[in-house]
Amino acid sequence: MMGWLKRWALVREGLSSGKVRRKLATDEGTLSAWMEESVPVRVILLVLSALALARLGLWGSGVAAEQVLVFTALFMLVFCSVVPFRVPEAWRSNHLLLLLLASVLVNLTANKFLYLYSDVIHIYDVAPAQLIVPAAFAPMLVSILIAPHAGLIVGLFLGLLGNLFIDSSPEFLLANLLPAFAASYFTRRIRRRSDLLMAGVAVGVVGLLCALLLGSLKRFELVFLLVQSSWAVLLGVGTALVVSAILPVFEWLFDRITEISWVELTDLNHPILRRMMIEAPGTYQHSLMVATLAEAAAESIGANTTQCRVSSYFHDIGKLTKPNYFVENNSNEVNPHDGLSPSMSALIIIAHVKDGVDLALKYRLRKPIVDVIQQHHGDSLVYYFYKRALQEAADARAGGKILGLREDDVPDVEEESFRYPGPKPQFKEAAIVSLADSIESASRSLKNPTAQKVENLVREIVRERVEDGQLNESHLTFNELAAITDRFSFTLKNMLHARVEYPKKTGNDREKS
Repeated sequence: MMGWLKRWALVREGLSSGKVRRKLATDEGTLSAWMEESVPVRVILLVLSALALARLGLWGSGVAAEQVLVFTALFMLVFCSVVPFRVPEAWRSNHLLLLLLASVLVNLTANKFLYLYSDVIHIYDVAPAQLIVPAAFAPMLVSILIAPHAGLIVGLFLGLLGNLFIDSSPEFLLANLLPAFAASYFTRRIRRRSDLLMAGVAVGVVGLLCALLLGSLKRFELVFLLVQSSWAVLLGVGTALVVSAILPVFEWLFDRITEISWVELTDLNHPILRRMMIEAPGTYQHSLMVATLAEAAAESIGANTTQCRVSSYFHDIGKLTKPNYFVENNSNEVNPHDGLSPSMSALIIIAHVKDGVDLALKYRLRKPIVDVIQQHHGDSLVYYFYKRALQEAADARAGGKILGLREDDVPDVEEESFRYPGPKPQFKEAAIVSLADSIESASRSLKNPTAQKVENLVREIVRERVEDGQLNESHLTFNELAAITDRFSFTLKNMLHARVEYPKKTGNDREKS
């Protein structure tokens, strides 16, 4: 409140425009950060899940309460033993742990409900859900939102719990495990919603084969086999449709970005990209080239290629505030920096990071994209203007000696004033975009680029970033950095390859043509 009053007073005096820069919210030290990583919250989630599971085991079951409690305790013990090692990201994050537990409980509840009340659903005097229940829902959802191996674990837990709390027959266990594993396998590379539908069809085919096998062993009748097979295919396709429909809601609830969403974000018709195309065409073309470099490098180490491409599109949107102050957009012979001091020029250049974060928040871009915008320069030095400032200071001191002035009259050049605010890249994709940005910018200065010149340039830039400590927090290994460097060189050589010089037509040639 006091801040608003002070700003209002400054506006009245003409000392402020009244505008406030948007800031990227950080969760450090907040209640949400504590709840996300708190061990007591994790224990509460596990206890509540155990109670819900025990109640589910007692519902409509002939199993004794003591056995249900033992089974529940064993499950929680296995869960707490497997998840920290196989899905560590979910164990460290309470909201992802909630996603795992909730998906298992909801899917198991649906399975049990359908199984218990299948007798009232008859098609041609056949109860269709005695063997096939929707066991693929939770594995499919978890595979897309977290990782395929997390979906496999969820599918295994669902099959075992279903065998303990619903039907202990081997047929029921197999009918649960096969579609669940198929759901995790076929959702490994989901990039479009049509891919999700095809994964549902594949799960349905696995369910169909399972229904034919188990149905023929139990009751070899044509009507029974047709009903079971139809039910299996419908379950697979229906599960995919339901997951596709609710996926955006779960992405929002659990703050996840699926590969489907990343692909949707590659659409260049985004309003801010269209603005850049018109107002800062040089930056726009630079961003497209950075995207090509970053995507190729990410592929070489198994990082998220689509995330690198999308983040590259948006990493320099802050230049829209003052596009003419960046060389790629300045088509005039007059350089706007000529009339500015080095410190003021550096301030304008550095500000494009904060301006980019401000625009990203205004257009509601997702947090990983905003993080790349904020981190793609780390706390590196604006070297050109820093050296210019040092040169001007040296010239001023030399002139001061002639005029008999003291050296203390010339202020020292503070290196910190010429550094970006940071932070350094915090994850692999941010580091890849940061390197691609520097390499693409530097490649524009190459005259008559040869393969050797390109390789030397790439290795020099990567070496400088490593020595400056800009990659220390990115989790990149030296092996990955070597692979990235080679892919940058290969891709850049193909982008800058020299065209064949065709012979010019003579006057006689023109007459003949």
